[in-house]
Amino acid sequence: MKTMKKNNLLSKISLLVIGVVFLNSCTTDDDTLDCVVNAPSTYSFEVDGSSTVSYSGQTQRLQMHDELHAALSNSATTEAMLNGMYAHESGNADFSDALLNASSKQLRSKTAGYQPAANQSHIHTQIEAWFNDYSTNVAPAIANQTLAAPGVAGFVDNRELNAKGMEYDQIITKSLIGALCLDQVVNGYLSPAKIGDQVDNTTRDPNEDQNATAMEHHWDEGFGYIYGLDDNIGDATINNDIMLGKYLNKFENWKIIVYDAFIMGRAAIVNNCSDERDRQAQIIKETLSMVCAQKAIDYLTSSADAVDQSADFFHGLSEGYGFILSLQFTVSSDGTPYFSHSEVNSMLSQLEDGNGFWDVTDAELNQMANDIISRTGLTQ
Repeated sequence: MKTMKKNNLLSKISLLVIGVVFLNSCTTDDDTLDCVVNAPSTYSFEVDGSSTVSYSGQTQRLQMHDELHAALSNSATTEAMLNGMYAHESGNADFSDALLNASSKQLRSKTAGYQPAANQSHIHTQIEAWFNDYSTNVAPAIANQTLAAPGVAGFVDNRELNAKGMEYDQIITKSLIGALCLDQVVNGYLSPAKIGDQVDNTTRDPNEDQNATAMEHHWDEGFGYIYGLDDNIGDATINNDIMLGKYLNKFENWKIIVYDAFIMGRAAIVNNCSDERDRQAQIIKETLSMVCAQKAIDYLTSSADAVDQSADFFHGLSEGYGFILSLQFTVSSDGTPYFSHSEVNSMLSQLEDGNGFWDVTDAELNQMANDIISRTGLTQ
């Protein structure tokens, strides 16, 4: 695992965590507790003996993604199949799982769902263009066992590449880590619009959302985009996920920070402690954002060390490309993304210029990594 230097962003998160301990263990000068938060040791919340936690919609979308991911290395996959999985409509036989086919959920409507309309439209166009290129050029090359070359889609060892050396299952999955999972959590469900003081935290409908309040359920939905495929949410370790949860799990400290913050924030909602809720939301936003930024750095620097046109090079740089795209969905300590939509697309255009990954140099990749390091305060 890469290490992170002591920087302002990590120091801020450390102070926020310290603030949690202070808030819940100390009193004011007049021995009156500022706000009491009774947090369980695991993400488990009940009313009258029944769980109030529910995030089935998030689990379904993660499952839909996993089928989409698998289809992006299959020579039989068509553009219609990919678009069907991405923009699923209830009742369509887009998936192998009948429950997903019956679901009203889809990936497309939630992709970049909390971004300006023009940015969201551009990202949808990008992804759908990738579907077209895969089905039109990459899938036939896989079927024909074509060897990849500059300007020619095909194989390098076991990696299926487009004409620019891009591996689409990695490009699309890592892009959706930001455009779907990160955006939905940090810009959506943990935003004031979803958990602010104006959101209902009183009404419980036993027939809806496991008897949770609207605010509780929104917090749970954010949790679901990280832990929705986990078969055991009793600790911080994340199993089964191949999206944001997988990469959070690679950072031992960060995965504990995020899990504990989700517990404490949910408990703060239960106890109507808005300052604590907001503090924990910010911890989650910043830490998940650092995961994406750190992985962009890691893949760029490792690719720069191996600009050898090997399968590992194309695979790693494809992952880096997706994490660069994800930077526009991050939330830094001042509430803004580390990189804007236009800045991200400038980097992506540079990677795709000419013959794309076939032409890229170690100097270009190291400069991109250094730009992210400079902006975020992270390191290799």
